[in-house]
Amino acid sequence: MDYTTEIENIKNELKAIGFDDSKLNQLMDLATEEILQAAIEELGEKADDATLEMVAQEVDKPVTTAEEATARMSLIFEKAYGPEAENKKNEMFLDYLKQTLEATKSAKDLYNRYQTGDPSAVATIKAQEGNPDAQQVADMM
Repeated sequence: MDYTTEIENIKNELKAIGFDDSKLNQLMDLATEEILQAAIEELGEKADDATLEMVAQEVDKPVTTAEEATARMSLIFEKAYGPEAENKKNEMFLDYLKQTLEATKSAKDLYNRYQTGDPSAVATIKAQEGNPDAQQVADMM
């Protein structure tokens, strides 16, 4: 599978449904944080103490360049997933973006149905009043 092409296709779909470059960059940053956290958890479950200590020392050092951040991320993925590190990282990015695309499409569909007065959409939105996550989605719309 060509992950780079797939990721770019999804990014283009996200742009087509309203993500500007700034929002897309924020999404990519969030995706990076999420998949990095998942890799760290995976590493914590299967690495020995010496490996965990070495990675912890690397992660604790201040990051001053994008290259250093990329290198640290690569180190964590290599220790967590071995030879499949790069494929796993790309697969996780792709999955995250696919989920975001589907959630965004669903939210836009609900919003459009709400605007046309669809009773089930109105009821769904009314039930979410006061929910900070729902408010954040509404603000983004």
